[in-house]
Amino acid sequence: MKIIGVIPARMASSRFPGKPLAKICGIPMVGHVYFRSKMSRTLDNVYVATCDEDIAEYIASIGGKAIMTANTHERASDRTAEAMLKFERAAGQNVDIVVMIQGDEPMIFPQMVDEAISPIQEDENIHVTNLMASIKSRQEHDDPNTVKVVTDLNDFALYF
Repeated sequence: MKIIGVIPARMASSRFPGKPLAKICGIPMVGHVYFRSKMSRTLDNVYVATCDEDIAEYIASIGGKAIMTANTHERASDRTAEAMLKFERAAGQNVDIVVMIQGDEPMIFPQMVDEAISPIQEDENIHVTNLMASIKSRQEHDDPNTVKVVTDLNDFALYF
């Protein structure tokens, strides 16, 4: 199976413009995400999908690969889909699994990527996975930036 990770990143964040290149301990946020994602045992490669030359240049400077995308995407999933199609055309091969890795998750653990891929590898009827965790506090529950997931008894997401 061909499995790639795609990190969508853009400078024009409405809440924090320039966020991908904001430094955390001297390394841009997108760099943390890239380096940690590359440690996944399951991914064949990791790409940053961006419409910004600054991000593409930074990724190239650390030995990574950026795929330039349109600046009109409203969702990270649209940017990821465009990047996957461009990768497939350039590589001349289809991708079996695409993992969209949020560009603003600098503390991602490589094992999280592997855990997200595992159900798809084990069951051909599963086509999409999403990591989730229990809400542990009232503050977390009330935070509009904390995504809430309603699941059925088998932990399948019903809605977010």
